[in-house]
Amino acid sequence: MKASILFDVLIHAALFLTITAIMIPLLRKYKIPATLGYLLAGILLGPQGLGRYIEILPWLQYITLQKNEHIEILSELGIVFLLFVIGLELTPYKLWQMRKMVFGLGSTQVLVSSIMIGLIAFTWGNSVPASILLGLSLSLSSTAMITQWLHERKILHSETGQTSLSILLLQDLAVIPILLLITIFTADISGTKLGYIAILLAKIATALLAIIFSGKWLLRPLFSFSSKHGGAEAFIASSLLVIAISASIAGMAGLSLSLGAFIGGLLLAETPHSYEIAALITPFKTMLLGIFFLAFGMSIDVQYILYKPFWLITSVFGLIGLKAIIIYVLCRIWNISRPGSAETALLLPQSGEFALLVTGTALASGLLNHDVAQFMFLTVGLTMLCTPVLAIMAASVANYLYVPDKKTSFLLDTDTTLSGHVVIFGYGRMGAMITEILASQGIKTIVFEKAADRLNKAQKHNIQVYYGDAAQKSTLDHAQIAQANAVVVTIDDASVIKNILQNIRAVSSRVAVIIRIHKDEALSDFADAPNTYLVPEYLSTSLILAQKVLEQSGYNTEEAKAIVQQNY
Repeated sequence: MKASILFDVLIHAALFLTITAIMIPLLRKYKIPATLGYLLAGILLGPQGLGRYIEILPWLQYITLQKNEHIEILSELGIVFLLFVIGLELTPYKLWQMRKMVFGLGSTQVLVSSIMIGLIAFTWGNSVPASILLGLSLSLSSTAMITQWLHERKILHSETGQTSLSILLLQDLAVIPILLLITIFTADISGTKLGYIAILLAKIATALLAIIFSGKWLLRPLFSFSSKHGGAEAFIASSLLVIAISASIAGMAGLSLSLGAFIGGLLLAETPHSYEIAALITPFKTMLLGIFFLAFGMSIDVQYILYKPFWLITSVFGLIGLKAIIIYVLCRIWNISRPGSAETALLLPQSGEFALLVTGTALASGLLNHDVAQFMFLTVGLTMLCTPVLAIMAASVANYLYVPDKKTSFLLDTDTTLSGHVVIFGYGRMGAMITEILASQGIKTIVFEKAADRLNKAQKHNIQVYYGDAAQKSTLDHAQIAQANAVVVTIDDASVIKNILQNIRAVSSRVAVIIRIHKDEALSDFADAPNTYLVPEYLSTSLILAQKVLEQSGYNTEEAKAIVQQNY
């Protein structure tokens, strides 16, 4: 018996690794999201695909996936890891920096979309609990697919990227009430619902306090100790321990394991180790999330398309159209430009991984019957399959709506009040990279560029880069240097940089000025100037390399940084 179970596990593991090693690189080569590859592989190789023909062709049993508890467990782990990484990325600082867009535009989008979709679901005969869950889950987009697309196209710092990121952040937060509603709707309640909800909230509070206590008094010291003395394997073990403890505490309280993992991620989001943890966990999350999509692909009966093709196609395009219209209208209300609103609306109208999770949970608990669940699986899956096409359309529509104007139209309005922002002069390779990194953390940046080709390229992709000569005082007035946190200069000309620095200091002696230079002697006169940091391009690379070597030689990150700073 044990040998047969082991053989079954190995067969499924070999198939999954084959899919990962062969199919996924091919999909990425042609810019198709890997999540779709797993979903398609599950449909093709699952019991509803080639698995139907095992009796006719017995050898198919060796290349097909059969639904079993091993795959289901791994797919649930994928969601747990996904929620943990989302919690890690939702830092309070990032949310605060983007609070108006996140809690304004994002919450309105989820609320309006949920009400509209929920009403349609109720009209078609679904129960109130099922309609609420369908409305909420279908209002969410695919975080995994869209964030990957934004990073690959290098538009995270554009107006479209920031708007999409704001909506996705709120959608990630909306997972918490959705998970709670699933627990409430699927629970076997013996008393009153109000009493059950009160007990549930008490359990959540208790579990939250337990996770916070464990994190503050046990896990954080453990990470510091592991990072300093344990090496990579101990740090990986500590990271997995966080997920196990936080999910287990939630499970013992009768809550979703995913909710516990999400809270555990939030707890560690503000620690010095959050980025290193995310880097370690992400490969596990990606693999397990692939199994999650694989498992749901196996649950989809493609032949069901033949039963109700008209209504299925209508539902797919109806959902995409409804969400796109809602997102576009709300973006325009929030003063997003027409190109940015259109591109965002075409990027986010698909459904996502949580809709698959909610539909599967509702089916297992009896809230949805088999036919409705199959219909929803296909609808969600097909909207996700449309995403690569919609993303290409989004870029084309944005370019079509973009109307080139005179240089003066790129000037930032002096009536706009800015505070706590970062000003970047020069939108070349280095400036674009810095802007991308700051945007990923929700930090407001104002970028100025003088070269017409770079300016037009940025504007064509709807990236907020303004025309300005950094050596002119009028540009500094537009940049509101006195209220900025920092100024970054990536221009190559040393004489121009000197003029820029003198003009900045005439406005503010407080603001930090960080200058990229090619040679040490180029700006040696300013080496000891207060709040001025000269970063030679070759030196910055050398220091990063030295720091990494020190870390691999047994020093932790903070110690390595201190050693590098002492020597340079």
